[in-house]
Amino acid sequence: MQETTPQPKKSGKGKLYLIPSFLGEDNNAIIPDQVRNTVYALNHFIVENAKTARRYLRAIGFKKNFDTEVTIHELDKHGTNSSKQMLSAILAGHDMGIISEAGNPCIADPGFEIVSYAHSQNMQVVPLVGPSSILLALVASGMNGQQFSFHGYLPIQSIDRIKKLRQLEDSAKRNQGTQIFMETPFRNESLMKDAFQHLSGDTKLCIACDLTLPTEYIATKKVSDWQKQMPELHKRYCIFLIG
Repeated sequence: MQETTPQPKKSGKGKLYLIPSFLGEDNNAIIPDQVRNTVYALNHFIVENAKTARRYLRAIGFKKNFDTEVTIHELDKHGTNSSKQMLSAILAGHDMGIISEAGNPCIADPGFEIVSYAHSQNMQVVPLVGPSSILLALVASGMNGQQFSFHGYLPIQSIDRIKKLRQLEDSAKRNQGTQIFMETPFRNESLMKDAFQHLSGDTKLCIACDLTLPTEYIATKKVSDWQKQMPELHKRYCIFLIG
């Protein structure tokens, strides 16, 4: 049974929990019970977007009243909210949680600055087990899992994106390491157009999209084979790997 009253103030510092979220649509099966039980006990959260964070919390069974029992801090892209300010509850002895928009916090999102500050203040940081699109794509790709690099989002401008794609291809061939990157769903097709025109036909490319969802698709082929038949990628969440 969940706690329904605010936690009493504790002595000493609280802990900072890194809370995994869904990778797309609500999919409760991928959130372990350990994560749920930890989240149920928290009253303080740092999130990217308060509305979607509340929706996620309700989806995993969080029952506390957001107006009277819960404090939610939104990560400010402009930096007006300091890490010290947002982590004040931990200094007061309360545990807190960081929730990303998708997957694990602090990967391709601003939460890493909060965690960095927490370490500088000797706060205990506790990562919780949950879905990571990067690792799921890597292990399913058939590419080198001994040596790999994640590059986040590629440049928006086509000329810069093409340059980056060529650099990743060169790194994959020289070092035999897997090069992992992502793109926003509405730019997938533009990315593929640049990749097909400027990558070597014998370069291996893995496309992993909608991971953990019913529409999940993962395949690794040479670029020349992808050119013959491509899945529909528009507005789908994708991870790309070059090997």
